Amino acid sequence: MLVLYNILSAMALVIYSPVLFLKKGPEDRWAFVSERLGISGCTGADIWVHAVSVGEVLACLPFLKKLKQEFPGHRIVLSTTTYTGQKIARERFPAADRIMYMPWDTGICVNRVVRSLRPRIFITVETELWPVLFNSLKGVGCRVVILNGRISRKSFRGYEKIRFFMKRVLSDVDFLYMQGKGDAERIISIGAEREKVGVMGNFKFDAEFSASSAPAWLEKVGGRILLAASTHKGEEEILLDAYKLVRERIQDARLILAPRHPERFGEAAEVIRKQGLDFIRRSEIRQAPAPGVILLDTMGELSSVFSGASVAFIGGSLVPLGGHNIMEPAYWAKPVIFGPHMDNFPVAREFLKRSAAVQVTNAGDIAETVIELMENPERAQDMGRKARSIIDENRGAVKRAVELVRSFIGTA
Repeated sequence: MLVLYNILSAMALVIYSPVLFLKKGPEDRWAFVSERLGISGCTGADIWVHAVSVGEVLACLPFLKKLKQEFPGHRIVLSTTTYTGQKIARERFPAADRIMYMPWDTGICVNRVVRSLRPRIFITVETELWPVLFNSLKGVGCRVVILNGRISRKSFRGYEKIRFFMKRVLSDVDFLYMQGKGDAERIISIGAEREKVGVMGNFKFDAEFSASSAPAWLEKVGGRILLAASTHKGEEEILLDAYKLVRERIQDARLILAPRHPERFGEAAEVIRKQGLDFIRRSEIRQAPAPGVILLDTMGELSSVFSGASVAFIGGSLVPLGGHNIMEPAYWAKPVIFGPHMDNFPVAREFLKRSAAVQVTNAGDIAETVIELMENPERAQDMGRKARSIIDENRGAVKRAVELVRSFIGTA
């Protein structure tokens, strides 16, 4: 079955090649193409960590920094799949001995990289499964570990259909450290050996957020701010409708709209124009006063912007995409609202249970909740305090993960 997967993956690479060469975004296009194809030069590594994109890189930063601190004599390689993840990796973890793109998961690309790096341990974050890579790594005596693993109910249903193949893939993994008990039971159900599975918690609770105050440009925005973070197609319209309702009641209300993907900045701007609202891009703010809607079209600022928000909405949740990280607004003790689709973050249920967040379903719900929180700062502050307490109570995943790595490679 692994042979068939390898052949199919190679065929997929041939079909995808034009996209690989013409893909918009990578500033270092030759590095992107050559490393994805596995033809760039590689040097040896002791620890190879893979984080597919921005979210995974940000989540594992505290772990990466702790690794560098605890294993100073070991070479650490960090790989990503997306160019946005690569950009954040280079900005946030310059201490890496090498940052590269993950080779395409077929033997012709993977084997050369594995033979060159020959890592002692390979760590993939959040259940990114690479059948050919795992098998190639085991062939050179490398340990394979999954950290911060999770399997949503939707993914689980898909994996169940190919359980016979998943059992083969998971047999190459030395240990699977999952976020929660549900994730652990699901990975066991699709073929992982129970004795190789543990529960570590979630890296996101240990995330390090900028301790700086709100960025200076927020002073030019003024008013009470609804920050709509990591929004997707189909959500901006709903949020803009909600904002119009809020403005009827609260004249100084402002909306900061932060699309999840940079390539959607232009699309989001067009949605705002069609709604007939005055807006400005964050990159164009020069002087006060700013209009009511601000399009956050920069990278790396979102965390600090949370610190200046009155209410935070988490995107990817009004549409069925599983939601995004609620830890950042919680870290800043902000009241959090999100839609019904938060499957990727089971901890959202704990936020609702403890009245640290509010679930909304449409523009009317959003407007009503935002108005109530903006007009009742005591309730907003209480929600924020409860959200922060959930963060504080669940730290420790990084420490457990580092100890697991130590158990495999020692301290030398």
